Amino acid sequence: MAVLETISSISTEPQHPIRLVAHRTGLTVDLIRAWEKRYQVVDPARSDTKRRLYSDYDIERLRLMRIAKHAGRRLVDIAPLSLELLRDVVSEDSRYAEAADAAPVHRPSWAERSLERTENEAITQMLDAIECMDQFRFDQLLQDGLVRQSVPAFLEKTLAPLLREIGELTRSGVMRIAHEHMATAHLRTFLGALRFREVFTGTEPKIVITTPTGQLHELGALMISALVSVDGWLPIYLGPNTPADEIAACVKQSGARAVSLSLTYPADDPRIPTELTRLRSQLDRSIAVFVGGAAMDGHRDLVDRLGIEAPTSLQALRQSLQDLRDGRRKLKAS
Repeated sequence: MAVLETISSISTEPQHPIRLVAHRTGLTVDLIRAWEKRYQVVDPARSDTKRRLYSDYDIERLRLMRIAKHAGRRLVDIAPLSLELLRDVVSEDSRYAEAADAAPVHRPSWAERSLERTENEAITQMLDAIECMDQFRFDQLLQDGLVRQSVPAFLEKTLAPLLREIGELTRSGVMRIAHEHMATAHLRTFLGALRFREVFTGTEPKIVITTPTGQLHELGALMISALVSVDGWLPIYLGPNTPADEIAACVKQSGARAVSLSLTYPADDPRIPTELTRLRSQLDRSIAVFVGGAAMDGHRDLVDRLGIEAPTSLQALRQSLQDLRDGRRKLKAS
């Protein structure tokens, strides 16, 4: 009865953002979302701006599920359990913790860690190649991906999630810098080559693609360059770390109709608000400015105020660019 009373006292009021939930539960943001979608472990509410909001009850449930899973339980088995039964399972498993601690510890490979967040076999194979420093196999897997899928599908379904996995593993200290550098070097060459697969006449609409000052990770921007070229845009790629004044100058001198910026790391760079504000103020309202990347969420309010567009997927970006070409684009209020 005491357990029931304790459980009943846990607040079910949705009030916590997902990053706080990740901090309190020890789970990554991507993993929480994956568990929601795949196993319906929690059902968060939504704020007025469509952001997930979790309760103390949700946090306790996710925390217990993480403990149970690490003890060897399958998510498909424990996801339907009530919070009370989850506590019983964790309590039972804890009785064997001492024996488990004495046993040899299995350290999961990067591919195994990735399987917690994605079911894409191609991604796990690439991560395995990176972990083994097998650059030849990594290159072959990249080429194989293009054989199996179109360029847009391969970029959205495989390369974009791969970049997120590499970023997560690097920031968490699981992936060594040497591995990240090897993968980045080969991806930079691969994506650079994709940009020039199309034949350009010079009459295509132009889009300036870069990262703002302080953002040194360019793979997301390179991926956009390859993507838009498939749809008949001529990408003007400036590389990473470009000041707002230079981006604006390039747009005006080239006659570009759009700008795409990639925000990846660091997410809390204090220069980002200044650079975005400065860029938007120097461009005519008819010039579309798009932003995306892992660091975008932290600047969503500013992006909305400035009238900058933030497509939620590569496909959404393609559609926005098509609308721009067809004259269907609606200017965002700033």
